[in-house]
Order: sequence, then structure tokens, then C-alpha cells
Amino acid sequence: MLKFQIASTLVVGFILAGLSIANAQTLTVTVLDQQGQPLADAVVSIDTGQTQQPLAGGAIMDQVDTLFNPFVLTVPAGTTVRFPNSDNIRHQVYSFSAAKPFELPLYSNREAPTIDFNEAGIVVLGCNIHDHMRAYIYVTPHTESQVTNAAGQAQLTWAAADSATLRVWYPGLSETITEEFQRELTDAATELTVQLPVTIQRQETPELSPLQQRFNRRKGG
Repeated sequence: MLKFQIASTLVVGFILAGLSIANAQTLTVTVLDQQGQPLADAVVSIDTGQTQQPLAGGAIMDQVDTLFNPFVLTVPAGTTVRFPNSDNIRHQVYSFSAAKPFELPLYSNREAPTIDFNEAGIVVLGCNIHDHMRAYIYVTPHTESQVTNAAGQAQLTWAAADSATLRVWYPGLSETITEEFQRELTDAATELTVQLPVTIQRQETPELSPLQQRFNRRKGG
């Protein structure tokens, strides 16, 4: 069972638009960081007690320029994820997360191993070769989950007449990886802004050492 709770000190603003309750409508959620800046890569979910079907075509977690791509991926439980390597060097992907511990042997860009994610939870990814590589797979148990874009926004569809809970997750929201912000949706909300007490998380490629820079120059020459 996932633990999806967060303290009530989070700042939440509602912008209600429209008075009629449609059978199904779009909810636009904007997520901000503690500085009030748009927060990309937050997972926004609608929870009505229903669950999603696994993605028939699966999903992809790539490795590009020694970074995972995307930084945050959300998939329904039961989905198969491919791990292609688009770099010209080898990677060794692993996770120690309770939802899906695994390790892929060192592999090149000629391979694309697959992993089945059957249990809902948060899966933290790393690479045994490159310590700066870090990413997350949010295996959702909810009705719908979307990752926010560069503007910090995600759009979800819900039936306003139904009882529903809004849930928002982001890396570093709490010391407990599975905790998330939650708020009951009881009105015909079409727009909602959530501000989380977090700073922006991202992968960053470390600067090359002088020896590595010299090697790359010689290789390029």
C-alpha cells in the first residue's frame, strides 16, 4: 500500500471556472515550487477508486548523453518498460526500490532490455557506471496520472459528479519517497494551482576532468 500523505501546510489555490457540472470535464493543474516557479516533472493524478489498464504498447526509459530520459515517467501497474541505450557507451541500470528491485547487466546501444512493472509504487533508477544518472518511474494505482510539462501544467479528465482525490508527487517532497500531496475534489473544478515546498530536482552531467577533456580532444582530432 502506498503512503500518499503530506502535511497540511502546503499552499493550495483553487480557481473555479463554470458553474455547471458536466459528465466529464478537463481539469488543468498547475504545480509550482516553493519559490512560485513552474515545476516540471511532477506527477499529477486523479484518484476515483478506479485503476488504469496497462499500456498496451509499453513505455520507454531511454539513456541519452549519460542522462535518463525522461527524468520522471509514469505508467499504470502491469506496464512493460523498455530501456534502450542511445549513448555510444555502456550503462548498467538498477533499482533498489521496494516496488521493483532489479539490475540490468552492462549493455550497449544495440540492446533494449525490458522490465515489467506490476506493483504500484515509486521506482528510483540509477546507473552503476554513472553516479549522476537518476530517474523515477511512478507506477500509478490511480485513475489517471500525468507528468507536468515545462510550464508546470498537466491536464486530466474527470467526472465532476464523482468523488475524487487530487494527488501530486514530486522527488524530494518528503523523506518518505511515496508521500504525496492530496486534496479532495468536491466541486466542478476546472483549474487548480498547487504549490509544493520543494526545490527543482534534475539530473546534471558533471564537468569533465582535465584528463577526460584532453582524451576527448585527441579522439576528436
